[in-house]
Amino acid sequence: MASEARAFKTLPGLFAAGAILLSFAPGVWARSGMPASRGAAAGGDADGYGLDRDEAAAPELKEPRFWFGRPDKDTAAEQLAHASRLEKAGSQRGARRAYNALVHEWGDAPEAAEAQLGVAALHEAAGNLVAAFREYQYFIEHYASGAEVNGLGYQKVVEQQFAVANSLRDKLGGGWFSSPDVELVASMFRHIVRNAPEWSRAPECMMLEGSAYESEGMDAEAIVAYDALASRYPASGLRLDALYRAGACRYRISEKFPRDERSLNHALAALSRAYREDPRHPMAETASKQIAELSRRRATMLFERAEFYDRIRDNPQAALIAYEQFLATCPASAEAPWVRDRVAQLKTLAGPSGADASK
Repeated sequence: MASEARAFKTLPGLFAAGAILLSFAPGVWARSGMPASRGAAAGGDADGYGLDRDEAAAPELKEPRFWFGRPDKDTAAEQLAHASRLEKAGSQRGARRAYNALVHEWGDAPEAAEAQLGVAALHEAAGNLVAAFREYQYFIEHYASGAEVNGLGYQKVVEQQFAVANSLRDKLGGGWFSSPDVELVASMFRHIVRNAPEWSRAPECMMLEGSAYESEGMDAEAIVAYDALASRYPASGLRLDALYRAGACRYRISEKFPRDERSLNHALAALSRAYREDPRHPMAETASKQIAELSRRRATMLFERAEFYDRIRDNPQAALIAYEQFLATCPASAEAPWVRDRVAQLKTLAGPSGADASK
């Protein structure tokens, strides 16, 4: 990437463009301080979707160095030209160090943004995808404004981040040494959503995050991404996919904990909601079978609870309440006729006053 190819191009209406970019990315902060939303990002949002797992964060603020990594030239302009010459000569590592030295020494200089993109692009070209993402993030956090570098403005850099994150996601499951950490990949997609929440591909980022977690058997984490997609982007074409995928994740969790009534109810509610909204979805047939199975499991669970109070604990009042809950929840179940008879018997035993006539 040559220096002249990366030269700044001032956009028409600089201040207007800057305002648009800032509204596009509310989490951006300047070199001198933290973003107003940083506290919320650190702890996650109200829907649980946040950056509490922040493996893809940008490097710490680049400040002047005293020994190693010092610039070779006396000014930012001279250092930029020096780095560009190294890059043209094929010394990518040397060029990357020179660009980075410029950012450290003259972080507020006009040349710093171009140099920072040089660091990120050279990492990406060398296949250092994690470092590339983090350096692009540094550019977004410190240099995203109404200016472009080599045609790369805020949105273009976000697109580069998306390409990097997707490349790493494709490597998941590739083996002990070649597969990246799923939390790292997921964190990248969360960063992109935070950087550009109004970007047309933001819902896709959340979908890809969820699928990355699913591929590693992390259903609870996938649910957070899918649920956030469905709630934040109700008009997205991916919303129904997210509802069905979240339902499938909850179903698997309920299978792991078959006696956990709460997990069962959550799975049943999620799958039923997805099926009601689109019974012709590609996942609808499987969901319908899972709904039927969950309904049978719930009926069995409620019936066994009522029988426990009735037969084991010999507590007619508790049994009556449990049987009536069963009928309210599972009125069409095979056990329903017998339960109705038993409820009538228990009410007769209780008498008009509701007292326990068996004692």
